[in-house]
Amino acid sequence: MCETRQKKVEYVANNIPLQEVEGNESGDLLVISWGGTYGSVEMAIRALQKDGQKISLIHLRYIHPMPKNIADVIKNFKKVIVPELNMGQMVHIINAKFACNAISYNKVQGLPFKISELKEAFTKALKEAQNG
Repeated sequence: MCETRQKKVEYVANNIPLQEVEGNESGDLLVISWGGTYGSVEMAIRALQKDGQKISLIHLRYIHPMPKNIADVIKNFKKVIVPELNMGQMVHIINAKFACNAISYNKVQGLPFKISELKEAFTKALKEAQNG
């Protein structure tokens, strides 16, 4: 029965649109956001893209199952970071499912991310990606 249910869930992925990338399809850093983090994450990324950084964003709207092309998107980037307003549950799922060693950037204060703090975290991850 468990296998039957799993196949049903996997079949649903055929009806989910492919994940779109905001920015270049490959680069130094991919940021994966989900839920309420989109606004501040998107603003931080736009600012860094204006500065010429090779940073892109995917915002997950479908979590289980995920869009079929997530693995292909992830492997086109040197580093992946997942900002979360929790203890990092999504980064664990991403790493377990796609074996990509995504970095977690967490905030558990009951407050949203500030654009400045995200830019700082993303800039640090970009430097690490560029230095190999």
